Amino acid sequence: MPTTSPIQQHRESTRDLARALKPSDVYRWLLEYGYFPEAYVLPPCFRVVKMPATQKRYFDPNKGFKGLKEAEFVRVHFPKTELTDRTFGIIEPKIHNDIAYHITRNWKAMVDAMIPSDSIVSSYSFPIPVNRKKPGRMGELRSGRMIYEFITMTDDALATVAYRFTHIVKADIKNFYPSVYTHSLAWAIHGKRTIRHGGKGKNRRDMKFVGNRLDKLFQMANDGCTNGLPIGPAVSDIVSEIVASAVDRVLSAELKRNHIECEAVRFKDDYRILVSSEADAKKVVKILQSSLKEYNLELSDEKTTVSALPDGLFRPWVSRYHLVHPKRKNRFTWKQFRELYLAVVEIDRHYPNTGVIDRFLADITSRKGKLKIIVGPFNLEKVVSMLLMLGTLRVKAFPKIMAILEQAIRSDDGNGLTEPLVSHLEAYLHKLSSDEARNKYLISWIGYFLASNGLLQLLKKKPKLKDPIANSSMTGRGRLFGDAPDFKLIEGVKMAGKRVSLFKHLDVFNPPKHTE
Repeated sequence: MPTTSPIQQHRESTRDLARALKPSDVYRWLLEYGYFPEAYVLPPCFRVVKMPATQKRYFDPNKGFKGLKEAEFVRVHFPKTELTDRTFGIIEPKIHNDIAYHITRNWKAMVDAMIPSDSIVSSYSFPIPVNRKKPGRMGELRSGRMIYEFITMTDDALATVAYRFTHIVKADIKNFYPSVYTHSLAWAIHGKRTIRHGGKGKNRRDMKFVGNRLDKLFQMANDGCTNGLPIGPAVSDIVSEIVASAVDRVLSAELKRNHIECEAVRFKDDYRILVSSEADAKKVVKILQSSLKEYNLELSDEKTTVSALPDGLFRPWVSRYHLVHPKRKNRFTWKQFRELYLAVVEIDRHYPNTGVIDRFLADITSRKGKLKIIVGPFNLEKVVSMLLMLGTLRVKAFPKIMAILEQAIRSDDGNGLTEPLVSHLEAYLHKLSSDEARNKYLISWIGYFLASNGLLQLLKKKPKLKDPIANSSMTGRGRLFGDAPDFKLIEGVKMAGKRVSLFKHLDVFNPPKHTE
């Protein structure tokens, strides 16, 4: 039995790998790969094609940030449920550049703030991709893929140490990114007492503190507001991780003071804490609530639960899915595909907003993206319709469905599929376009699919799109920000389609084996 738990090993390994990264490499990664939200949010034509050739700073804090003006995020609305949206933000590129500049010029301090030595909470959401095989090199995966590390933590690491405990607390920070108070960035990095009371009160405005510089830049990126971080940019993931880790430090000190033995882990705003009794579990919830208040944050009541182990340790949908699909198949008959599909829909009904649909989409495609079911005139409309219906159940899966359809028409036997597929998508696109404001996410992905594959000429009538994101997805033209000539943020759609397939862009069809 190992003397160090796998959770602690993960924490220590991540700290060492993060500190070994070259700040200049992190800066370039933040500008090029970390600028836009994760791959499922925007099509591949949204790409940083041009940026400064060398590390630079646009606004000098020693000169009062001369030239820095209030800007607004470009907002990308992603339909979370039928009634609510999740809003992603794209930061004005010069302000984003300077945020990345100050973070990376103080890189080791940032790492120490994200993985503090006096915290007992192990985070599985380090925002920068480290390379465990090649220390000192940047990894390739965006933070969205880190969910697999979180799954490892819940299914493997926590299960390994759970025998020492009796209960698990699950808790979530309420409305985390929109609630972050920008002044708390400096508190988290330098200490709340230092910033609020040090220097006879002058430390609050002293730009020698990198936390104050980041506070100012994030405010100006959000029209001067002191509340809220944009969801999507990797720089937001870094500073939110710093704030959450500062909460972890307060939580850790209180848990120690109350002599509560526990194993605590976190993925972004999502906590899992193993404890030795129900009484301790209730104490932990109260302590977490008070720790969050130190940083003007709150606990989500509806997402906070206490369960007696082993309940709450594993994902129930996984067992249900394995009952209907116990092993991988190289090929599905039409009947097998249909029955598995119906079972997945039923599982999703019982466990909505989980990964069962994503798992199904991964299992019906090969590692090279080939659909494992024969699609022909006899079942094309049924398969396309069934896949698109999955996209209405889990909107986040819609780009993956487009990726599967793209692989199908690009395959050797896909010639006969193109025209009927375009006809089907055209009808769907016009239906969505009747309420563009509500459906612009789906419109963007269908428009990009058609344009990048050279299929627009097959449409009987092209929709006229007003939304700049939806229009750029179909045309590959437009400027997100007019006053940033050092940056080009949109690529031609046909060029993007030749550069990368949707399947490769999304890079989510081959989850690591431990998620199966």
